[in-house]
Amino acid sequence: MVVVQHFQELIDTLDKTKLLSIPKCKEPSMKIEYKNCHSDNKTVYNGPDPILPFAASEIFLATINKWRRLTINVDENCKSVYEVSFDIEGSNFDFIPGDTIGIVPQNNKSEVDEIINHLDLIDVVDLNYTLSVASEQKGAKIPAYVPVTSTLRHVLTHCVDLRGIIKKLFLLALAQHTKDKCEKRLLEYLCSKEGSSEYTTHILNKRISVLDLFKLFKSCKPPIEVILEHLPRLLPRPYSIVNTKSSNPNILKICFSVLDIGDNKKGITTGWLEEIILQKFNIEEKMNNLNLYNESVKVPIYIRKNVNEFCLPKNTETPLILIGPGTGVSPFIGFLEEREHLQKKYPEKKFGSVWLFFGCRNPKLDFIYEDELTKFTSKGVISKFLTSFSRVENADFHYVQDAIIKNGEEVTKLIMEGAQVYVCGDIKNMATQVKDAIRQSIAKHGNLNEEEAENFIDIMQKEKRYLSDVWN
Repeated sequence: MVVVQHFQELIDTLDKTKLLSIPKCKEPSMKIEYKNCHSDNKTVYNGPDPILPFAASEIFLATINKWRRLTINVDENCKSVYEVSFDIEGSNFDFIPGDTIGIVPQNNKSEVDEIINHLDLIDVVDLNYTLSVASEQKGAKIPAYVPVTSTLRHVLTHCVDLRGIIKKLFLLALAQHTKDKCEKRLLEYLCSKEGSSEYTTHILNKRISVLDLFKLFKSCKPPIEVILEHLPRLLPRPYSIVNTKSSNPNILKICFSVLDIGDNKKGITTGWLEEIILQKFNIEEKMNNLNLYNESVKVPIYIRKNVNEFCLPKNTETPLILIGPGTGVSPFIGFLEEREHLQKKYPEKKFGSVWLFFGCRNPKLDFIYEDELTKFTSKGVISKFLTSFSRVENADFHYVQDAIIKNGEEVTKLIMEGAQVYVCGDIKNMATQVKDAIRQSIAKHGNLNEEEAENFIDIMQKEKRYLSDVWN
């Protein structure tokens, strides 16, 4: 049996004779032809190049000229967090604190090689190909993000998301190209009406990708056209800009935590960035191979539209409530840098108070930007700095929402005086709990009932006085 234990229980209980309600499998919509020559780096789409989501600039190939690790690597539960500085001289990027960039990532080389080897593509992967529509079925087309002319290595590296969760129609198409009868039956079951709950449990919830599936179903070897037809686009990833351009318009900084998704895999973009900086700037490699150090690895980046208007108010007298645990604090570093710059430039102006709520696990491990935040506080740029440490038993607060509720009366007073609230971080838990903490505070100290407090926050959001920059 070639299927690993991951699906063994399901195979053992699967009725081999029961008829399954399977959607009709469509004919392949694409045909690929290879030219008998190696790549000349020619990539052509059937129409304009794929649109960059929320683009406010062209792509610029930026060099990382500086980096630093912001966390202490002594605890396996503490994520690696880095700050990188991009050299954007010549880019004509226009950005303000609160803006984000899009990074155009590339798939991990070893994962690309896994696909190439599994599908026996080594002889053609670097040949130029031409894609055409093979089927006359209604709606048959080549995905807009898949070039009609390129090489498979380029497409598998830059265009399609190898880690995209496999949808049912993709499973059905893969089942048609699976030789082992048990494997084929299981794939058909997972995409059938009868196997709907098992699809959710074993594919959706476990985020099974084509990479995982090929490891589990060894006899599944579809034509590359099937892969290109069903894989989703490899999309750019957004990252908050950490700095203001007031100090140096040719430097753009971002902060990121390296996502560990298990099975010795890291996030596509964060793992790639970590690999670049550790290889490029490793001291031993620098000493052993100066040429390697001098080579510039280019990262494709662009400025994204700030559709949420997550930026400083024009009126400097507006009080600010900044809430950003973990890497959620990163855009506020730019806010505070800009605020300090304006205070020096316009000493006669009045500036509203700034409250900052920050949280992390342990101040000895992942208190990122501690020095900067301490300096901002000592200089009066931050009026009140409240910290929360979730893994410190005797901490004043364990989570930012605890600190908000404890200081609810003053927070409510600031909000009633016209403060703008900014929340940055995880949407799944933190953002929801912070909103609830503010709602509770407004209800208790603003003499409102629960419904009135909820409506109050809704109005703040409509008026752009409660702004969120969140991610899942």
